[in-house]
Amino acid sequence: MADTEELARGYTLVNDTQYNAGLFLLQRLAVVPGMRVLDVGCGPGNLTAYIAQLVGDDGTVVGIDPSKERIAIALRTAVRPNLTFLEGRAEDLSRFPAASFDIVFVNSTFHWVRDQPAALREFARVLRPGGRLGISGGSGDFVAAHEKIKADVLSREPYRRYPEESPPVFLKRREMEGLLDDAGFADRTIVVNKIVKAARDADAMIDWLDTSSSGKTYGSIPLHLRPSAREEMKREWDKLVTEEGIRMEMELLVTVAVKN
Repeated sequence: MADTEELARGYTLVNDTQYNAGLFLLQRLAVVPGMRVLDVGCGPGNLTAYIAQLVGDDGTVVGIDPSKERIAIALRTAVRPNLTFLEGRAEDLSRFPAASFDIVFVNSTFHWVRDQPAALREFARVLRPGGRLGISGGSGDFVAAHEKIKADVLSREPYRRYPEESPPVFLKRREMEGLLDDAGFADRTIVVNKIVKAARDADAMIDWLDTSSSGKTYGSIPLHLRPSAREEMKREWDKLVTEEGIRMEMELLVTVAVKN
């Protein structure tokens, strides 16, 4: 399912989890005034605009995202003289010259990139020598509740008849290490950021998943089956509701790598 304007607008209201994860990554990247930053998978641009504040008037920030709906929101709401938004994909950064950025920032995005090795090669190409790559996203070494529930429900009839065409790929640490080696990022640090996603109830959790994934909560099942799939997912989430609502533990793999 393609992104929609409704999902894009909803993301700006419920993406505190991704925003805070991005702040954790930014602290490790040590962004300073005057830097040139590329935000890959910028979404509606609220975090990109914050980065533009960090680099100041002497710095520049470019945000790219494959969703025209989210770029449209960014162009309307995140307006600064040193900030540019463009539709684009991580695997093809050919519009940017080599060594044109000090930092490439990839938050809550890399697991949706179809050709991850190609994307890492592009990140290396556009970074200047000594430039830094920051990636934060779900860890393949930890299976969160939302992954288990999605896999469970979509394995049932009739949903199993529609295999997911482009599932997210959450890398394990050793897999990330291998891809970084292949792309030439020998100098890097990788840590785990343990977080808790809180939601008041099942509907709120599913709404967050819908907007965060641009509608990919239901894999590739057709539109007419999605309401019933949502109800089945809701019943599974209801089992996890406590007096405090739902609290889902997650582990994010946070990578900072230096271009040699």
